[in-house]
Parts: sequence; structure tokens; C-alpha cells
Amino acid sequence: MVAISCDKIVPAQQQRVWDVISDVSTFEHWHALHEGWEEMPSGPIDVGSTMVEKIKVAALVDTITFEVKTCRTPSEVVFRGAGSTGSKIHMRLGLEPTGETTTVTIDLDVTSPLLVGPIGKALNGTFTKRLRQTLDGLATYVASVDGSTETPSRH
Repeated sequence: MVAISCDKIVPAQQQRVWDVISDVSTFEHWHALHEGWEEMPSGPIDVGSTMVEKIKVAALVDTITFEVKTCRTPSEVVFRGAGSTGSKIHMRLGLEPTGETTTVTIDLDVTSPLLVGPIGKALNGTFTKRLRQTLDGLATYVASVDGSTETPSRH
């Protein structure tokens, strides 16, 4: 099992960050694990919304069917998923306003038959690195859509 929590202060107000996080069509610009969609929600995400996403960690690609379990606009969204490799994922994105900035926290729990022994230990480090890249990508993307001169990039 992998259990990771990472956070970052994003220099934008909570609602602006929420607008990006809750629009899954933006994942390709900032989510470092995202490889593509097989099925996107039919509209804005809410409790019960489902989507099928391809994620990549190191050389492993998994197709995950996610469901939104909790959606508290503009402060929290929780995704639960089951993958094609037998993985189970619980991911929480929390947004805490701090004046003109927002602290974004990602809590990720992954269980998978692939996460055992030395491979599992190595993947734990890779997950942590990719989640930090995700938060950095989110901050860059939010700044770029707020009129900054930075170009949206995918890590």
C-alpha cells in the first residue's frame, strides 16, 4: 500500500484553484500522473460523477474507473477508483484558503498487487515525486490561466 500526503501553497484564491481542479478536462495540463481519458464526466463533477482515466507511474500504465465520492465546492473533492491491474485508489484534494493564496493538499492511498516488495518501495518514491510535480503543475497552470505569462505545462 502507498499512502502519501503532499501540499503546496498556490498563489491564487481558493475559487480560482477550485475552478481548475473541478474541471477534469484541465488534468492534461497539470496532473503528472494523467496519461489520458477513456471516458470523461458528462458535465461538471459532483458526487456520483464517473470517469475512466489512464494514469502512468514509472513504466506502469493503469486504466482507473473513478467515482466522485465527496464534492464540497470549493474546498474538497474525493475520488475513489478501481484499476485494470487490480489497484484501488482513494485520492482527496483539499483546498484551504489563506488570504490571496490557497494551500492545496493531495492525500493518496493506493493498494495494488504490484505494490509489494522492492518494486512497491520504489513506486512509493515515484508516487511522491509525481504528486509533488502535480502540485507544481497545478500552480503553474492556475497562474497561466489567470493571465500570467507562464505557459501551461505538463510534468
